[in-house]
Formats: sequence, C-alpha cells, structure tokens
Amino acid sequence: MKETDTDETFFHEIMSKSKLEVPFSNFDDKVMGLIKKRHSKNVSISRDLKLSWIFFILGSTFGIVVSIILPKIQEPIWGIHLDILRIPFLIILAFLLMTHLDNLIDFYKRHKIQTKR
Repeated sequence: MKETDTDETFFHEIMSKSKLEVPFSNFDDKVMGLIKKRHSKNVSISRDLKLSWIFFILGSTFGIVVSIILPKIQEPIWGIHLDILRIPFLIILAFLLMTHLDNLIDFYKRHKIQTKR
C-alpha cells in the first residue's frame, strides 16, 4: 500500500509541474481564431474545386458537341465555310482541355496535401 501512495504522490508531483503557462491572456482566442480561419479557407477551396470540375466537364461537353455539330452545318456563316474552321477549332479545344485538365489535377493534388497537414 505504501508503494502505491508514493507512486501516486510522485505522479501527482509530475503532473503539477507540467502545467503550461501561456505568454498572453488571449492566446487561446487567437489560436482558435486561426484554426477557424484555416477551416473556412479549406471549405471555400473545396467548394471552388468542385465548381471548377463541374464547369470543366460542362465546357468540355459543350466543346465536343460543337465540334460534332460544326461539320454538319452546310451554310456559310459570315461568308466563311465551317469546314475551314473545323481543324483550328479542334486544335484550340484540345489545347484548352489538356491545359485546364492539367491545372485542375495539379490544384487538386496541392489541396489534398494541404488538407492533410
């Protein structure tokens, strides 16, 4: 019994010495404010990332539909035959799709790394 009492007092002494004194009176409020700010920033970035993917898919779908419909129109628009515009339109569409897809994937990876911290 005596050994348990000494263990308890020893443990009590160690725990009483482990109290942390904060340098400022509003330290807790500042830390909690920073945590809330970081959380709201992460939520905002997540929402923006979701919207980016949605609009990327919608724009890609629109571009593909236009590239399919464009050659089927036989009437010239403003004196320009649409068969002539088909190749430049497809090149621009492919370039934009690849660059935006690369940017979205890179942004998604950076966001995942930041949220793990």
